[in-house]
Amino acid sequence: MKIKHASNNIDDMERQRAESTFTIISKVKNSPNVNTAVKWLTSNKLLIFILLSVVFGVILGLILRPLNLSSDTITLISYPGDLFLRTLKLMVLPFIISCLIIGAANLDISKNGNVAVRTIVYFVLTSVFNVCLGLTLGLLVHPGSPDLRLANTTTFSGPKKMNVMDGFLDMGKNLLPENLFQATIQQTLTEYETVMGENNTKTLKKVVKYKDGTNTLGIIFFCLIFGTVLGTMGERKRPVLNFFTVTYEVMQKILTGVIWFTPIGVASVICGKIITLSQLTTTLVQLSLFIATTVGGFLFYQLIVIQVIYFVIVKKSPWPYYVSLGPALATAFATASKSASLPITFKVLDEKLKMNPKITKFVLPIGTINMDGSALYLSVALLFLAQINNLQLGIGEIFTIGLACTAASMSSAAIPSAAIVLVVMLCSVINIPTEDVSLLFAVDWLVDRFRTMNNLIGDCYTVAIVQHLSKEELEQDDEKEAEEAHVNGTFVMQEQEQNAQTNQSFSTNTPV
Repeated sequence: MKIKHASNNIDDMERQRAESTFTIISKVKNSPNVNTAVKWLTSNKLLIFILLSVVFGVILGLILRPLNLSSDTITLISYPGDLFLRTLKLMVLPFIISCLIIGAANLDISKNGNVAVRTIVYFVLTSVFNVCLGLTLGLLVHPGSPDLRLANTTTFSGPKKMNVMDGFLDMGKNLLPENLFQATIQQTLTEYETVMGENNTKTLKKVVKYKDGTNTLGIIFFCLIFGTVLGTMGERKRPVLNFFTVTYEVMQKILTGVIWFTPIGVASVICGKIITLSQLTTTLVQLSLFIATTVGGFLFYQLIVIQVIYFVIVKKSPWPYYVSLGPALATAFATASKSASLPITFKVLDEKLKMNPKITKFVLPIGTINMDGSALYLSVALLFLAQINNLQLGIGEIFTIGLACTAASMSSAAIPSAAIVLVVMLCSVINIPTEDVSLLFAVDWLVDRFRTMNNLIGDCYTVAIVQHLSKEELEQDDEKEAEEAHVNGTFVMQEQEQNAQTNQSFSTNTPV
């Protein structure tokens, strides 16, 4: 009996222990904090996968670097990332065309010109601010040293000569392409060729050529004009607008499938890039001050300045908005391509953040002229090159650099290999040898990723700010569309009733 009683006591203790454990688990499970954490992890699982793939790609690349892998092996490692990038770039043009035409037509710029004005003004102001920030950091930190130039400069095989005026003229030519289909694969660029003149003297001759690369500026300008005029066509615009709307929806559905390959593509791109870099450690150490200046400027603008602008204008905490942009920013960092991350950016803004489609479809495609990161980078890079050449810059030269960098950053859509080619072009502003630009190639693979993130985040925050400032216009548009839909619906119902009466009358009067 005693043994049985003791056994019952043990069973009761175990039962109580199990019940208490179950109670604790239930409390933890039903805790608001746990539910919030689980909800956040569920809604941001793509972001988590992308961030893990970035870490995995870096670690794997550092492990494989010392193994001296063959070129075929490196090609196979980079192959999934290459396919991923090609797929994203494949969707960019249909996205830009459909979005711009839908956005311009629905926005009815002829009546809502303030939206376009706010967007352009904001682009210009943020570009100017980033140039000023870059100049300030470059002058305070002084990342360049003449010793660095003597130790590292190599021959640069870039364009023989470029100048700012050619850049502006090329921008105008690309703005109005001769052939719209040619603009999808080629753009105009002015170059200088060496020709033999009289007495066997070599002279430079200006030549306007077509270079491979999508003329994004020309396509954007045409689509804006087309969409704006289409918006004034009344009900006749519906068939064309429906076509582009369906095109956009189809691209979104394709992207839904492609987006889950992002972690694999990102890990492949980063791993392959790290493996192929030569003298990685030496380069990072020698140019560490330049990297710290540029990346520090990017992070300062991204984490402080633009968050303050959002808080002051929108009057909301900016961090939920910033965190929600994670998948787009991670893709921009991994691919170092603003265009490649554009489809994912649309998906995040439209589906996750529920931004007004009229604003996103208008702002994001023309964001190609909004390069906040490039504006900051160009100003720091020019000061760096001036410092390694031991050039003493006065107020006039610094002002000239700022003006040239602002204009060049907004015209980068017309120039292939944008950032480095822009630096080469701007060297003539203060007579810097273009050979020194070769120093920047060594670290551009890293700096470019942070630069691209800033370029992208500038567009995303423009959407939020312009939408907030344009609330009245958007509400009026919605009311007008609701009235039109009501009138059209009433008209259709009346027409259907009239047809039904006609058919009934016809059937009644028809002899059997």
